[in-house]
Amino acid sequence: MVNTIRKKIRPLASKLNLDKMIRMSGQSDIFPFYHVVSDWHLPHIRHLFRYKRVKEFENDLEELLKWFEPLSIADYLKHKREDSGRGRGRRGKRRMVLTFDDGLTECHQVIAPILKNKGVPAAFFLNNRFIDNRGLFFRYKASLIIDMVLSDCRALEKISEYLVIPQEQVVKAIRMVNDDQQVLLDELASQLDMDFDETLREEPIYMNTEQVIEMVQWGFEIGGHSMDHNDFSSLTPEEMVHQVKTSIEDLQRRFVVSSRLFSFPFTSDGIPESVIDSLLSTHRVDVLLGTAG
Repeated sequence: MVNTIRKKIRPLASKLNLDKMIRMSGQSDIFPFYHVVSDWHLPHIRHLFRYKRVKEFENDLEELLKWFEPLSIADYLKHKREDSGRGRGRRGKRRMVLTFDDGLTECHQVIAPILKNKGVPAAFFLNNRFIDNRGLFFRYKASLIIDMVLSDCRALEKISEYLVIPQEQVVKAIRMVNDDQQVLLDELASQLDMDFDETLREEPIYMNTEQVIEMVQWGFEIGGHSMDHNDFSSLTPEEMVHQVKTSIEDLQRRFVVSSRLFSFPFTSDGIPESVIDSLLSTHRVDVLLGTAG
């Protein structure tokens, strides 16, 4: 049996009336997802989105566990088949599948210990080429550059002159760099004498192979998130299928996992039905997750 699952909500505020929220949405099961949890200043993420501190994340879990039964993806599918349409887990609660995208080092160092302590399963979706810090997502590069220009007037002036734009437009311009233009970020880093490879060596951003293996040994599920966080809107249907297939097969080979899970990077909005049908009907993937509803 093959299935598609859609993630339903983004990281939660600490104080929410979840029962009311779910009743209003009409959803019986939820699939919250996060990227990172940390009490530290993370310059590669700070200028992209707000992330939860440890206490906030623990508060999220406490609130979620009042209302939802946490399940792995495998158990969710099994119980979904067995519940005969009751729409509730074995404990009479709605069901929850918790997931984390990008495979950042905090998944192993911060998040997994919290989940283990509470007995909460989760799935982690990795960008294959970034494991072992062999590469860096272009938006994380953008955030690192923004962090420097906001803290160094000379850096701001230099980038303003290089881009030939007013200084007040520099941050906005860096944020607007897309997948096809990411070489520009390397050029800007060169102007600032920034070395992303050195950054990854000194302050690893992603999990390494040993950490991923340990995550699997701890019982967490892992899945693909594309080879290097590609924007699927710029790919042909054939390239989309290849990205999913390659990402999953690489993880299966490297980490000896049998599951075939994939979370679309950015969004699943605009992914052709033919691509989803092809992936599921040919058993290249068992579960697809996305944010487009």
